Amino acid sequence: MKLREDYYHCFLGNGLDAVLIGYTGSMVPDKVSVDRCAWYKSDRYYPEDKLVKVAGRFPMDKPLEHAEGSGWYEIAPLGRTWYAVACNGQALELADSQQRFVPQEGILYSDLDFGTVHAKATTFLYAKGSLLVEHYEFDQPVDFTGFMAAGVWVEEDWDTNPFYSVSLDHEQARGTYDLGETHGKFFMSLEPAPVHAGSTAEACTLRASGKSFTKYFAILDNRQGSLEESEFERLTAPGYARLLEDQKKFWSDYFSLSQVHLPDAQFQTFYDASTYHFKAIQNPVSGGLPVNNLRRTWSSHIFWDSYYIQRALLESNHLHEALEGCRFFERTMPQARRHAEVEFGCPGLKWDWEVTHDGRKAYGSLLHMKFQVHNNGSYANEFWQQYFFTHDLAALREFFPILEGLATFFMKGIVVQGERGWEIGPLVGVHESPVKVRNEGTSLAATVDILEHYADAAALLHQENDFSRQCREVAHGLRQRIDTLYNGRFFSAAEGFDEWTTSSTAVIYPLQIIDPHDPRALTTADEIMRMSREEPIHHGHKWESAWAAGVEATILALQGNGEDAWQVLQLSRPCQCQFGGMTEVRIDNEWNMQYFCTAQAAVMSAFHTMLLQGNGTELKIFPAIPTEWREVSFNHLINHGFAVSAALTNGTINGTVKNISPVELSATLHCGEFTQTLQLKPGEEYVFQTA
Repeated sequence: MKLREDYYHCFLGNGLDAVLIGYTGSMVPDKVSVDRCAWYKSDRYYPEDKLVKVAGRFPMDKPLEHAEGSGWYEIAPLGRTWYAVACNGQALELADSQQRFVPQEGILYSDLDFGTVHAKATTFLYAKGSLLVEHYEFDQPVDFTGFMAAGVWVEEDWDTNPFYSVSLDHEQARGTYDLGETHGKFFMSLEPAPVHAGSTAEACTLRASGKSFTKYFAILDNRQGSLEESEFERLTAPGYARLLEDQKKFWSDYFSLSQVHLPDAQFQTFYDASTYHFKAIQNPVSGGLPVNNLRRTWSSHIFWDSYYIQRALLESNHLHEALEGCRFFERTMPQARRHAEVEFGCPGLKWDWEVTHDGRKAYGSLLHMKFQVHNNGSYANEFWQQYFFTHDLAALREFFPILEGLATFFMKGIVVQGERGWEIGPLVGVHESPVKVRNEGTSLAATVDILEHYADAAALLHQENDFSRQCREVAHGLRQRIDTLYNGRFFSAAEGFDEWTTSSTAVIYPLQIIDPHDPRALTTADEIMRMSREEPIHHGHKWESAWAAGVEATILALQGNGEDAWQVLQLSRPCQCQFGGMTEVRIDNEWNMQYFCTAQAAVMSAFHTMLLQGNGTELKIFPAIPTEWREVSFNHLINHGFAVSAALTNGTINGTVKNISPVELSATLHCGEFTQTLQLKPGEEYVFQTA
């Protein structure tokens, strides 16, 4: 069967669990790019002594190294399920599949053509529990066999058996497994009765006959709670119809908080899918926002990438999820304090570069990565923007001890005063090379963010002191050091390295040290557009980055340049898959992974910035949309304590602005040539229309 060029297995998640579903509506053994279908749990890992290779880690041609005090913590492929169909004793092969993922329901719909037989499949990972539900409706009676097996389809490369032991009960379609750190059970059932149990060399099977079937597959482990049969019965007891209704309501409620309607079908699919993904990847226990919960997407680890997802959630009115993303850092403060004190000999807080959901170091033998510190600046930005978008002083007060801890560490362990004034010593930069660089742009900007956010929070909370004033003074000095990196066209990577890197844009966005209207930011935008017209070559390979497109388009949009922002965003089209996911990079026309939520969040924020901007005194609606967009709308995007809705139709804009903060807010509203001074009490709404 020929698949679409943009086909990838469909990602489904509920925060804890993640599955990839194939073109059959169930799992399939085919490897697409780097992924096969499997079931993962967000922080259930391979035992270190079972790892042979680690996806994307170099060098790939040597035995995997391990380091004391640091694990690779590679997420383990726990199990898989699939099915086979026969009619009149003849096995049927799938000839064609048309699939549609509906993010607002969290459901994958598949129209399946088996030649003489046709079927419709409805597949979802239950939002409220570890249960994969697959429902099939055939147009004539068939024999349907469901399969359940442990681990990987094929042992190769990094896809190796993760278990110390596995046991399957073929008569009951049940199983147990041992991962060392956790252990769990497999469950499968098939409706309607009568059902006949059986087995193959690797799998439990359940077979039934008829036209309509529902297959349930669950993986539960000891960290979740009970492993008794009664827990699986509790999950499946409502039946398919009730579970379907419950699933639709859960995701409908989530999507009701905001909507964006773009005049482009591909990007609309992307936007809606990303809205689903950001909820579907967030760990419900830790609150952590990983890149994703798949093996290749860095195994559910937490990086600086969480900033992008948390910001996209804030902008789109998913305030609870954004707040829980911040609370991950509260829950891992002991590990951050230990990392600062034991590994750097400093007081305060420092989060390691790449951590698990319980705060453990997660970069194996790449121990130089502990000297990459700019992730902490991104985390400070998360705390600050939680306040910035909501004007919730209670949230700022809650995270103030973390800001103070970060400022303490950076003042004691990172900032130095030399003959030239304040600067930072040699650190690992965004290039992640073991070769350290001095005064790297991203690290400088991250340090300024930490010190200024702490000082600003101290002032707002009436907790100013000599230390907060010193932090502000040092931040001013570091800003001067950032100024020295500007080379007349853009900001160089670091002192002594006159190259364009992530640092060249990071100082403008996301770290927001250089104002987007600063003349230096404007020449940086010129450089962005110059490079957008050239084929992107990196180390001799064509290298397309959706993540970079999102960041660069956001900068252009902040400058009011909607035409160029839209042009840059469209460079990410080849990075998108059928179901709305994005790759990290497209190398020589091949995706290196899919469902890379960092890129998805960066692009989503670029769209938000084209639609709505604010700075505390001004609120701009449709500040950077291209002229070709004749109709576009959004509901309940958030900025500076305002929830804003607006629709552009036939040259007329209708909109509302509501104060959702706990304090009275004032701002000047700009919408094209329409201007209005607003002063709204909590809960008060302003309605407007422009000609």
